[in-house]
Amino acid sequence: MNPADIAFLASAAFFTSALTAVVGAGGGTALIAIMLQVMPPVAAIPVHGAVQLASNIWRVILLRDKLVWPIIWRFALLMPAGVALGLWLFQGLPTAAVQMLIGFFVLLSLFTRQMKRFHDRDLPLWAFVPVGFVTGALNMVVGVIAPILGVLVIRRDLSKEQVVGTLGVFGVVGNLLKVAGFTLVGFSFAEYGTTILWMIPAALVGTTVGQVALSRMEERHFLPIFRLVLVALALKLIVWDGLVRLL
Repeated sequence: MNPADIAFLASAAFFTSALTAVVGAGGGTALIAIMLQVMPPVAAIPVHGAVQLASNIWRVILLRDKLVWPIIWRFALLMPAGVALGLWLFQGLPTAAVQMLIGFFVLLSLFTRQMKRFHDRDLPLWAFVPVGFVTGALNMVVGVIAPILGVLVIRRDLSKEQVVGTLGVFGVVGNLLKVAGFTLVGFSFAEYGTTILWMIPAALVGTTVGQVALSRMEERHFLPIFRLVLVALALKLIVWDGLVRLL
């Protein structure tokens, strides 16, 4: 890759990591969309995973006292099996179709949570076991699954820091398994080593800046902004990543 493209991707890593650190989701989806403008999908998804792995590790370190372990260990339990299934089962499935399904699921979940019948109900803890399995499989196909997880992690008993920190652990587990999976099938990360070495520091600085902004945000402003970001991501997945590419 030429220096201009590398500088462009490093800048994108900074701003999108800052966004994720503030609202918990959105940056990863935005970054993969930007990377696809200058990289082929076969390279963009694994390189994106390596950069997001570093960014999420740093986010978890910054918010290490806010992690919700009863959710985390259940989520991680079956995720490796989901990754294995994703590598084997979804190789021939149109990515656009999967992205549209994710977008519809996010909108349906957000709408359902606003209905009076479901408004005060949180996802039961046991449900994070199958969620980890399914998202592990999807992560190998579409590259980002934060829009789904963002909806499911919203709970009445969690602070904004707990939501963002726990999503960070999800990102660490998912991207670590993604990098391992693509390594096993023969992808060469060394070929894009320079790009990765520039994007990772930019992502770490962006995560730090975003975490400072998160600490200054009022709790009552967090969920409306978070939901707005999720709706925007869902519409992007349905319209731009789905319908436009299928048509």
